[in-house]
Amino acid sequence: MSTKLYRRMIYFLAAMVLPAIFLLHSCSEDDNVFVVPGDPIEEDYAIHFIDVGQGDAIFVETPEKVMLVDGGWSDGSVVSYLEGLDIEYIDIVIGTHPHADHIQGLIDVFYEFEVGEVIDPGVTHTSQTYYNYMSVIDTYDIPFTVGRKGMEWELSEHAHMKLVHPVNPTEHHLNNASIVAHVTLGEVTLLLTGDAEENAENQMLSEPELLASDILKVGHHGSNTSSQMAFLEAVNPAISVIQCGADNPYGHPHGPVLERLDAIDTDVYRTDLHGNIVVIIEDGVHYEVHTHQ
Repeated sequence: MSTKLYRRMIYFLAAMVLPAIFLLHSCSEDDNVFVVPGDPIEEDYAIHFIDVGQGDAIFVETPEKVMLVDGGWSDGSVVSYLEGLDIEYIDIVIGTHPHADHIQGLIDVFYEFEVGEVIDPGVTHTSQTYYNYMSVIDTYDIPFTVGRKGMEWELSEHAHMKLVHPVNPTEHHLNNASIVAHVTLGEVTLLLTGDAEENAENQMLSEPELLASDILKVGHHGSNTSSQMAFLEAVNPAISVIQCGADNPYGHPHGPVLERLDAIDTDVYRTDLHGNIVVIIEDGVHYEVHTHQ
């Protein structure tokens, strides 16, 4: 484990005052402790679901590279969070789609951190936020990749990312243009869905084998426009994370989505209830969930 990643893990474990006990979830009394089949490896990882209110921001750490997926709003919360982790360089930034609650905070990130690459669906939007986002990418000459299904990135020796959506996105429905990334961290898998709605989910269900994951970032903040039962069953996550704001005007997460999540027997964590949600993965097979408000 890198010294920096070890220090961050210790910080979160101490701050959240949670026991470091690694047991099979099926026989553990600790609801936040999980293990997946596979051989342990000498790599450790962390996934941070940052509480940005009604928006998305996920930060993934591996021993070699770090990645930020979306940045919430432009309120400084993501920048402050990353500064608290002593981050100076971000290898990959993904703007899943052009809505402000996903990319506005990335503008601040581009100003404050050196970024190696931006991955974006390449669909345009008429908002000032989108114009500012593209302008600062151009100003800092950040390498820009139009993300499409099938593209892959290596994150470390035992970690990689593959895009499972989109194929042919258009600006006519930005949520369904969302980049959806399947991330493998040792033996633990993570599906990051942006705001993908039912139409996008149906496209992905043409190859359900690409979706199975231990951890799911629930689509569109828990809106009933997303997370249809067939999609959830294909992913079959042990834990599901909903990023939404407390008392948000949309009523997220919607009741039917929570019912469907309950039906697939997944443990649900929510930023509106739990604040920052951090998944610590040790040796590529053991992982546990920590929350901190």
